[in-house]
Amino acid sequence: MASTYSKDLEVYSAEQFIQSFSESNVYLTFGHQTPWTNDLNPDQANTSVESYYETWKYMIGGKLINGNDLRHVIPRINWTANTTYIAYDHTQDSLKKGANTAYYVVTDAFNVYKCIANNYGHPSTYKPTSTNPGIVFQTADQYYWKYMYTLSVDEQQKFTTSSFIPVKTLTSDDSSLQWQVQEDAVFGAINSILVTNGGSGYLYQNTVSVSIVGDGRFANAYAVVNTQTDTVQSIVVDNFGAGYTYANVIISSTVGRYANARVVISPPGGHGSDALYELGGSYVMINVDLNGSEDGVISTQGDYRQISMLYNPLVYGTSNTMTNSAFSQATVITLSQSSSTTNYVLGEIAYQGTNLANATFRGLVTAWDSANSVLKLNNVEGTPASQPIVGYTSAATRYVSSVANPDLQPYVGRILYKDNITAIERADDQNENFKIVLSF
Repeated sequence: MASTYSKDLEVYSAEQFIQSFSESNVYLTFGHQTPWTNDLNPDQANTSVESYYETWKYMIGGKLINGNDLRHVIPRINWTANTTYIAYDHTQDSLKKGANTAYYVVTDAFNVYKCIANNYGHPSTYKPTSTNPGIVFQTADQYYWKYMYTLSVDEQQKFTTSSFIPVKTLTSDDSSLQWQVQEDAVFGAINSILVTNGGSGYLYQNTVSVSIVGDGRFANAYAVVNTQTDTVQSIVVDNFGAGYTYANVIISSTVGRYANARVVISPPGGHGSDALYELGGSYVMINVDLNGSEDGVISTQGDYRQISMLYNPLVYGTSNTMTNSAFSQATVITLSQSSSTTNYVLGEIAYQGTNLANATFRGLVTAWDSANSVLKLNNVEGTPASQPIVGYTSAATRYVSSVANPDLQPYVGRILYKDNITAIERADDQNENFKIVLSF
């Protein structure tokens, strides 16, 4: 037997993903100071076990992703004059929602509208502007629209891009128009009736009657006759009614014949009752800022070329889940003060042993604080001893005084996402913003 799933499953999965952030700890990590083979064309990220270990080895630090950093989003479809938009149709497969099908728009006022009828596939020439929460309204181009919601300033700044806009369904009254839209939504309304056959012989409009027969009530409509072709040109619904899950249209006339039409019934709850599911919000945007050193936790020296999402890592040497707002994954080595003015170089290998080939300990320099003689390393191999540590490129040499382990237990926690990027140079006063969009 053939089977399928609905768009609702994808939206539900996105919902569960967002909700999981209240039950777990996921960090945006960054690292990989070593250049790619072609630094302008980063290596393709993959999810192999080898890649998993490599991500850990080159990890510099990370920041906790909070619930406020996530939103459902949908593809951004800007209203543009002379564009034909797709009308809502209750007979269409739900999987068509969210597949870049233009059945909703966002205007330059950041209002979101759902297309209820598109004048039988003609281009839209009048921008929808009404924000009346309780109606389906008609524009001069014979399009019918339903106002859904307006993007807040915060949503515009944090979760709106050239490709996506946020979407949500409210669970409590926030005094916005969207709440009123949800409250005013009508279950089982018939907002549109489509003529499927105009028939023939309809000489006068007053000779045509329209009846709506179904399991709802109060819906009413009338026919518009084209007296040049003697056909039923359209049917106007002047009372949308309520409670319909099915209905038939009966067109009667003393002179004309063969005209047919079908109703379009609103979704469960009515248009605007559940924007998240009505508009197919199966994408999730994660928006995270790395703010300088995150209060001294993360090094701002050097650059990085990789970000990832790390699920439920553990505090180093324990079975406790890391909960700090930020972490550093560097091995921190405090060195003895020296009269030497030679400094370690970012990205070089620092090692202990007779030479690099026979090193007993080695690591990649991610930060060097010459004033305090503090060296930070990742991709560490071996255990440092109380002996000189040498910079392979710089030839800097100083004795180890103390060693502090990284914040996380290596190789514990799942990598949910990874992206190899072009190099980003860090600075104390710099914020780096990442917008990651996942599709479910």
